[in-house]
Amino acid sequence: MATPIRTTGPVEMLEESVHLLRRAPAATVAVYLVGSVPFLVGFLFFWTEMSSSRNAEANSFAEAFGMALLFVWMNWWKAVFAGRLRRQLEGVEEPRWSWRRAWRILVVQSSAQPLKLVLLPAAAAAILPAALACAFFRNVTALADSEGSRPAEVVGQARRQASLWQAQNWIALAVLVVFSLVVFLNVALTLVLLPQLARILTGYESEFARSGANFALNWTFFAVAAGITWLCVDPFTQAFYVLRCFLGQALGTGEDLKAELRALRRAAALPLLVVAMLGLAAWNCPASGPPDGGAGRISAAALDRSIDQVLAQPAYRWRMPRPASAPHAFASAFVRFTERVVEALRSALRFVGKWVKRFFHWLRDLFGSPTPEDRSGPAPSRLLQVSLWFLAALAAGAGVALVVRSRRRRARRAAEPAPAATVDLNDESLVASQLPEETWLALAGEWIAKQDLRMALRALYLGTLAYMGRSGLVTVHACKSNREYETELRRTSRATPQVPPLFRANVGSFERSWYGRHEVSAGDIGQFRANLDRIRLEATAQALGVAAPGEAGGPATAGASGPSTAGASGVTTAGAGGATTTGAGGVATAEASGPTTAGASQ
Repeated sequence: MATPIRTTGPVEMLEESVHLLRRAPAATVAVYLVGSVPFLVGFLFFWTEMSSSRNAEANSFAEAFGMALLFVWMNWWKAVFAGRLRRQLEGVEEPRWSWRRAWRILVVQSSAQPLKLVLLPAAAAAILPAALACAFFRNVTALADSEGSRPAEVVGQARRQASLWQAQNWIALAVLVVFSLVVFLNVALTLVLLPQLARILTGYESEFARSGANFALNWTFFAVAAGITWLCVDPFTQAFYVLRCFLGQALGTGEDLKAELRALRRAAALPLLVVAMLGLAAWNCPASGPPDGGAGRISAAALDRSIDQVLAQPAYRWRMPRPASAPHAFASAFVRFTERVVEALRSALRFVGKWVKRFFHWLRDLFGSPTPEDRSGPAPSRLLQVSLWFLAALAAGAGVALVVRSRRRRARRAAEPAPAATVDLNDESLVASQLPEETWLALAGEWIAKQDLRMALRALYLGTLAYMGRSGLVTVHACKSNREYETELRRTSRATPQVPPLFRANVGSFERSWYGRHEVSAGDIGQFRANLDRIRLEATAQALGVAAPGEAGGPATAGASGPSTAGASGVTTAGAGGATTTGAGGVATAEASGPTTAGASQ
């Protein structure tokens, strides 16, 4: 049922927009979702494909074309949604669908809405035309489903309505931006907590629950949260601009008064029908008194009294204006104190506003800014130009100083030695991601110097996990076992099948010494380091897209009391008469050139 809108304040208009959406039938909301949900799902799929798929470049044309079709689909249904809201305000019935009406909406939206993909970012960068541009495109959607309007007329009306009530438009947009930020934070927090709530309530620990905070630290998560926020806020924003267009056109057409009359006529239709039926029954009843030509008829005064009694009922009383409240004869001390506080705040605001105005007048007089009466006078004084150049130079100097200071801080931090980490390697709750890989390896060197090879092997094992976690080969978590790390590594390193056997060999060496009674020897430490170097080499080669040297080899082996042979990470080359050198994790070369090469596996 249509309701008259008598105010044009931004906050009141936003409240009326909420009421408009609440009164809208479910079919109107369904119309919006039919257009927006497919577009949102398609956009998230397009985002994921373009950011992480290997075939993004090959599929970019087809997926971009699909997104363009979904964009047209969404705007068409948004125009239908806005038209239904507008007819709800006018209090008229929905017109029948026709091919001409559908084609008119398609032409208007397809010709105007793609321009906002370029104009809205440019207007936002310029700041000043941002509200005007946003209102124009929203008004085009609100007026696209107008009966009998041509596309050029729709664009002209949208431009005229966008120029109305600029202060209201700016304040409403600011409120909507803050509201969108609050909704985004709520949606993001809900998405973060859902996996944890599912784990607490059901005991099922998904990959999202295991990842912890890393689940939210990626662009796909922000895209999903922003999409859900847009789906929640966009209908409310469109309803606000539908209401603006309705009131703006009503200034010249009186459509709001017509809607009010339609509402009153519908509200009074039932009481008038009851009164008419009672009058007809009284007319048909035989008269008890002398015959009279006017007997049995209802006078106009009686009919007015009946209508007034019906309108005084609670069902219709809320439509009547609220009577002015009479001043209270007695007010409590709390009420008087509150009134004094409010009056003091108003006085303080007036005082601050007066001094701010004086300050701007003083600046205008100081810099020689012309008043409206002096527009035709001489140009601004030289002092204004000098002041602007001085401020620009001061800002540039401050920027240079900040850059220099930041670089000096980085240089000092890079020069400072890393503090030695003090951790208890016997603590089973240690997680490899607590310290970087270099710290674990330095800690292993300290335990080797102390001749405690068992602790050194523990530090080397944690350093291996820290490196693989940093390289993306595995996801380090306190609840994972070594078998789970091996399974995950086989899945993530399919391009480098040499890495899982190397890691499995290191895991076996660590478990034999840490959980068993195997004595760790210097050969075990050398073998572990050689395998770790080979894992590094393979992972680096995979990241660079080149083949690692010595891929045909396997894990390095070394005896407890004999010299170790060349491992998988080394390739021995020998010339015609040169001596060869090799290391645990390097590539051996010879001074003299020769055609003979021998791998570690030969």
